[in-house]
Amino acid sequence: CMLWLNGRARRELRPLAELSVQLAQYDPLDPDRALPQQARRELVEIRSAVLELGQRLAQRVNNERAFSAHAAHALRTPLAGMDAQLALALREAAPAQRERLQRTRDAADRLRRVVTALLTLFRSGLSLQWQRLDLGELLAHLPLPRALALDLPEPAWVQADPDLLAAALINLLDNASRHHAGRLRIRLEQAPAGGQLIQLQDDGTGVTPAQREALAQALAQQQYEGRMGLGLMMADLVARAHGGGLSLPPAEQGFAVTIRLGPPPA
Repeated sequence: CMLWLNGRARRELRPLAELSVQLAQYDPLDPDRALPQQARRELVEIRSAVLELGQRLAQRVNNERAFSAHAAHALRTPLAGMDAQLALALREAAPAQRERLQRTRDAADRLRRVVTALLTLFRSGLSLQWQRLDLGELLAHLPLPRALALDLPEPAWVQADPDLLAAALINLLDNASRHHAGRLRIRLEQAPAGGQLIQLQDDGTGVTPAQREALAQALAQQQYEGRMGLGLMMADLVARAHGGGLSLPPAEQGFAVTIRLGPPPA
């Protein structure tokens, strides 16, 4: 009797266990990862409640994406005009005023790069557009810091979504520039489990080992708020969207970041 009851309990609980697995794979922002229909009557209401919650979350995310994209578009044109006016003012200004004008132009240039990163991030939509990319050509079309020299391998082919990868690189290179890096080296490797590793190493001021460990822990737990800036957060989100992640290997000089991209879908 006990054996029969044990088997009956397992059979009755099997649909609930299957629903748990389906919920773990469910993504309200991805139509290809929808929640399947349920045969058991008591699970139908649970599925309906989860779908309703998912729709509310998806609507909120879409609203935030739309607002960010519109705000970035609204900022891009006046920033370009500001940069042009500052460049003209630099040519006409007295020598004593040029340093202050150059600092103002550098700050406006950084803001322009952040706006461009937001535009590329929110332009990509909900699904990744995997492409074979020439990393050097991609970087050539980005608004990079003027004083940062790049050391790229030849050839430098990666498989990624161009808009998302551009958003990540803009912010990481901006971080390097703000930490007084003059040169940044980029290396590519094949990931052990498939995919690729994009390794970035700069010669800036870097961080202490304790700071690097705190940043690595925040990345592992995806606890960005108050623990890191926009650059690392956006790069980690982009890497995770590609089925990978962001890591911070130790560096003897400057700061090192590794973007792990998962293999593209077959």
